[in-house]
Amino acid sequence: MIKTVELSEEVIAAIVRRAFPDAQVNECRRFGGEYGNLNYDLRLRNPTMEVVLRVYRQESTGRGSRGPQKETHVLRIVTPETGVPTPRVLLFDDSGTLVPEPVALHARLPGGPLAEVLAQMDEGDQETVGYEMGRYLAKLHSIPLERFGEFFVDDPLSDVSEKAYTWQRVRDWLEVCAERDLLESEAASALERVFAQTGRLTRPMACFVHGDFETGNVVVEAGAGGYHVTGVLDFQRSQGWSPEWDAARLANQVFDSYPALAKGFLDGYADAAGLPADFWERLRLYRLAVALDSLVEAGPEEVDLWQGQVLRLLEEVEKVSGRAT
Repeated sequence: MIKTVELSEEVIAAIVRRAFPDAQVNECRRFGGEYGNLNYDLRLRNPTMEVVLRVYRQESTGRGSRGPQKETHVLRIVTPETGVPTPRVLLFDDSGTLVPEPVALHARLPGGPLAEVLAQMDEGDQETVGYEMGRYLAKLHSIPLERFGEFFVDDPLSDVSEKAYTWQRVRDWLEVCAERDLLESEAASALERVFAQTGRLTRPMACFVHGDFETGNVVVEAGAGGYHVTGVLDFQRSQGWSPEWDAARLANQVFDSYPALAKGFLDGYADAAGLPADFWERLRLYRLAVALDSLVEAGPEEVDLWQGQVLRLLEEVEKVSGRAT
């Protein structure tokens, strides 16, 4: 018997038959981990295969970026261009005829989210996985883009200047913080000074960034030689920016708690693409920007956490740079 949480058996079967007219769904369960979209593991017969049914929730798609359509476009080109393993798109349907939301069927990558097993991994496996993550992310970043900002839709903030684009994004986040009373005025003014005065944001050209590179979107599998990365998921928030935007999101999430993963990641990235001489100064700035973004997007139960993160990182940036980054 098929057991689902949000969709009926009939709807799931109808979606699958759009891709495979003679298929039968033998098993269905919610995909492990916490995601903004609904993800179901399906085991099919005729053909015999495992697939993921992805139902895109509107609130998870990002700021006017047509996230489901963008992700489908990206998944069809990333692996051929970079060699980074990603799910193969078997079906994408945004017609709204079966369910109101866009839906997709993706080939199932082996393994599960890194977030579910990271705490149980030994340091050797953490370093190995981190190294592979760093190399894969560097390959994603090898795709050049002409402008900083959205590449799939018109973006009013898009700019050829890294500093101009980043500064405008920070200003938008600070406006939201003021509207919601998320930061004291003194902290907001300090953040404005940091990004207005910085001389570090001088990258000459944008690159493709994942936009949500965190442990829930990295798939790993345990083998005879330990854990290895089998793929990268969720490209709805991909855009043009700088490599540190992705690295900072990962750093804010896990680097402090898992130094072996951090070491492996930095080694892998450096081996694949190198690191700029001012990498650590730039990473501090981007960690602060990511924390501010996370504060704006946080639910009520996470506001205190991200307020503290913003203030801690702000103090660190000011201490290291003397407010002259």
